Amino acid sequence: MDPIIVILGGVVGAVAAYVVPLWLIKSGRSPRLAAKREVSTAISNGVLPPNADIWSWRTRLVENRRSVARGSWAMLAAGLLMSFVALANFADEGDFFLTWVFMWLAATLLAAAFGMHRQVKRADALLTAVSAGVTGSTNSGAR
Repeated sequence: MDPIIVILGGVVGAVAAYVVPLWLIKSGRSPRLAAKREVSTAISNGVLPPNADIWSWRTRLVENRRSVARGSWAMLAAGLLMSFVALANFADEGDFFLTWVFMWLAATLLAAAFGMHRQVKRADALLTAVSAGVTGSTNSGAR
């Protein structure tokens, strides 16, 4: 396999996965992606945004947690598969550069799976805080 094809595929995949969604959020063309980003930011920060409605945020946090938990297993499987591809390329005495590209991809996928697992743990902590009423938000959800 030609290394240029692998590298070009990785660049196209990175643009499709990261650059295009960021552009859609910043241009205001995708409110759904902006809402998902808002939830991810709240999970990363460990606090809800000011004046957040706790009851609607609880649902959003649970949905995000489920989605990330499912995705982390898929990312782990992809990382393990890519490590086997790298090992097979190395054992077959394939292109040395391509073996390192596969190893880099496997390490990146496994690191992403670990990061997703941490995000699930942070979502659990924020859900616990929301349930206890400690959210960093001025709105307690009472009307």
